[in-house]
Amino acid sequence: MFRRNRNKTKLVIIIILAAMVGGGLWAAIVSFLGGSQAIPTEAAVAVAKVNGQAISLYDLYLTQLRFAQQLEQQQGPLTGRIYEALRYEALEALVDSVLVHQEINKRKISASRAEVDAELQELIDLFGGKEEFQQQLQRAGLSEASLRAQLEHQIKVDKLQEQLVAHVSVSEEDIRAAYERVRASHILIKPAGSSDEDWEAAEARAWEIYSQVTPENFAELAKEVSEDASSASGGELGYIYRGKTVPEFEEAVFALGVGEISEPVRSTYGYHIITVTDRVEAEGEEFEKARAELEKDLRLAKGQEDIEAWLQSARDSSEIVLMEHRLNAFKQMQEGNYEDAVHYYKLALEDYPEDGYLHSFLGDAYHGLGDLEGAIEQYRVAAEKEPTDYTLLYSLGKLYEEAEDIDQAVEQYIKAAELVPNDIFALLTLYHSVTALERWEDAKAIEKLIEEFQERQNALLQPEAEGEAATEAAEGEAEELPELVEEEPGEAAAEAAPQE
Repeated sequence: MFRRNRNKTKLVIIIILAAMVGGGLWAAIVSFLGGSQAIPTEAAVAVAKVNGQAISLYDLYLTQLRFAQQLEQQQGPLTGRIYEALRYEALEALVDSVLVHQEINKRKISASRAEVDAELQELIDLFGGKEEFQQQLQRAGLSEASLRAQLEHQIKVDKLQEQLVAHVSVSEEDIRAAYERVRASHILIKPAGSSDEDWEAAEARAWEIYSQVTPENFAELAKEVSEDASSASGGELGYIYRGKTVPEFEEAVFALGVGEISEPVRSTYGYHIITVTDRVEAEGEEFEKARAELEKDLRLAKGQEDIEAWLQSARDSSEIVLMEHRLNAFKQMQEGNYEDAVHYYKLALEDYPEDGYLHSFLGDAYHGLGDLEGAIEQYRVAAEKEPTDYTLLYSLGKLYEEAEDIDQAVEQYIKAAELVPNDIFALLTLYHSVTALERWEDAKAIEKLIEEFQERQNALLQPEAEGEAATEAAEGEAEELPELVEEEPGEAAAEAAPQE
């Protein structure tokens, strides 16, 4: 929300800044950049150090929370194991941000007040004025002062990126191609199947439509015959830039003049009949104004690998010390060092003995070592300590399967199913797990849960179906009414006549 188009490039080094909307994460950034926010003493404990600069438990918690919120918006509720994994991802992102900050200081990169003012004004204009802008800030939990500090840091990050990719060349042709765009509409005819006959039929249909289409009736025809979501808007696709569509479509659309209509063009989607309603050429005052920004965008896009290489080099040459056992354990797991992972997870469990998810990760470490018995024991403990998480029972069942203890495996699957009577996808997965073991009688317990779920769904849908039926019946009666009126005009006229 807070950056211009040039910063939409997926850059590893600004992952933290890109996620700051909402307030919590910015608090973490302020904290490790030397902010003055007061935090509880226990939360100030360092969980990691990057070249001597501490990342506190507070920084880590807020970043992990923000990552979890984002993931929940995409996937729904998270399991404890995913949340634990996000803890390490949050640390990695914080380490990257600290390295960026340290490099900015090393290069003495600065941002002037005028530069910050310009960025701030751009945001105000984006929201249509100061009043709406202030309301949005309030909703995000940000003050203008904290936003200015963030913008100042972002300007410095931008300058660092520009320095890292300064050697990357961008041609005049690249700049012009990035600016040029056409506004287009199309009619899409899809083949009914994948056979040659299907494609031939689609082509014949496209040529038939092409023989009828004109600039005047294009939109109407698109609404009637186009097999694309754009048909509702008369085939309108908006402005199209180079490199954003399939090659066959791009070549055809950029070859058209305004008002021209293409012959049917085949792509992987079917046959397109295309028209262009506007063109924006790379010329004139507006193009010259946009030139510098376009060049920056292109250089950043081309230099993405160089930026990532720099970040990796910075990591390799830095002293990064993890001071929390669970983070060290997860790191060792990621690197395949299972013996060390076991060591650190055992230490972590001394601090958090009731954390079932730590037990499950310790089970993973034992499994990595080939100790199936140890893995089963840790997952068994994990399932006991986290009794509402069916995924732990499911994983325990898989471990029992691997140990060829089918009775125990089936028992875990059935227990897991009983925890999720309203999750049809989980129930079907567990049902398949039992039937795959050819335990048909045992599978009936899960089959019953699936049937009960379907009955509940049907009961919920019944009122809606009855409502639709009543509406259809009322409409049917209304349609029959004119016939009754025609048969008995006298009565109808009498009822309609004014009464004295």
